[in-house]
Amino acid sequence: MKKTARQIQEQFFRELRPGQFLEQLFDALPNAHLFVKDRQGRFVAASPGFARQMGAGSVEEILGKTDHDFTADFLAEAFVKDDAYVLKKGKPIFNKVELVPVQNSLDWLTTSKVPLFNRSGKVVGLGGITRRTEDSDALYRRHPVVHRIVDYIGEHYPRKLTVKDLADHTGISPSSVERLFRSTFGISPLKFVKKVRLHAACKMLRQSGKPLALIAEECGFTDPTTLSRDFRHQLKISPRDYRIRFAAGKTLSGPAAA
Repeated sequence: MKKTARQIQEQFFRELRPGQFLEQLFDALPNAHLFVKDRQGRFVAASPGFARQMGAGSVEEILGKTDHDFTADFLAEAFVKDDAYVLKKGKPIFNKVELVPVQNSLDWLTTSKVPLFNRSGKVVGLGGITRRTEDSDALYRRHPVVHRIVDYIGEHYPRKLTVKDLADHTGISPSSVERLFRSTFGISPLKFVKKVRLHAACKMLRQSGKPLALIAEECGFTDPTTLSRDFRHQLKISPRDYRIRFAAGKTLSGPAAA
């Protein structure tokens, strides 16, 4: 009896060796990485780029493991919370933007997660894509004013910035700046500024031997105490311990996709 198109498709994928379809295709896409988890949060598939982003040498090193095996608890718990929503509700999360540690740095990553169903309609896991947020993303196309403000912050974060400064730069009201940032990033514009400053501080701590007081000054913090307080609050580690653990050549794991 002649096979249906669906039967041909199913037979093809049953016979396909794991790890050479979407996984390898995603490795050809710049800054885009694939991962798949089961209901227990264990990685069951990933693109090679995702494994590297996690700080692993190969996909095999992350299979069967969870976010907690690669990521600080305060980050892993946030990822697991998003996973639980997708698994419980059977609904996707699209284009969530977060500034998180990734391979010795802090980057804005855009993550999407979708539920995966078995043949009886039960959610058995989730698939996800993570990538660096880029200028061409819909996020910025929808909000060109936000993009202008982000660029302005990137150029001026070492000095004191107020919401009025950001508003004056774009010709909109301070309340509009607040509203745009909360709707786009889920945080206030000044918290965004703080994250950018922390990003810069992380880089200096990893790549230079500058004293903490100088790093605080060059990154826009009022003093070393403020830098240390914000560092502990956001990264759950002191600047000194961060420098010891994540100096150049070491790896800070924890992509937003996980």
